[in-house]
Amino acid sequence: MVFIINRICKDTFKLEEAIIMKENYIVLDIETTGLNPWYDDVVTCICVKGSKSGHDYHAVSKDEKSLLFDFFEWFKCNYIKDTLLITKNGKAFDIPFLLTRFFLNNALRWEEDLAILKFEHFDLHEVTSKWVRLSDMATLYGVENKSGSGLQAIKLFKDNKLEELKDYCWQDVIVTEQVYKRYIAFHKTRI
Repeated sequence: MVFIINRICKDTFKLEEAIIMKENYIVLDIETTGLNPWYDDVVTCICVKGSKSGHDYHAVSKDEKSLLFDFFEWFKCNYIKDTLLITKNGKAFDIPFLLTRFFLNNALRWEEDLAILKFEHFDLHEVTSKWVRLSDMATLYGVENKSGSGLQAIKLFKDNKLEELKDYCWQDVIVTEQVYKRYIAFHKTRI
């Protein structure tokens, strides 16, 4: 199953199709307790910023199943096909992790919940041939940097500092959006 979900996520999106700035976009980031969705690592926080005012989502919970269900319900009601999904390493991590955990929680409705795979997806991770951290990209593009790391996010969850965890995840979303905008602006001037 892990192969199928990862294969679907990697094959569905093409970077070249999303090189121009789209009017409708969402920036997504998640926080988890680890890197392996198959062995008890869970989704702890989901944040989404929409290009339209008032279309944001940020939730944190100790109850993963309701967190995932609420997110997919919100997503289904708020976004349409011509929306661009923007992430940093979302194709290889965030989307497969979300779908795997949704599946393992016996909550995946294949037709409805896999709709997230039909969106154009711009993944900042794919703009370089090497692994570059979001914080390094922010520095390169002159964007205000985030204040923590994924390991600190895990500690915040374990220490039950859920509001701080949500703030950290939201900060990742803001930095990702700003890096994306600077990346697009830079490449528009080079075309």
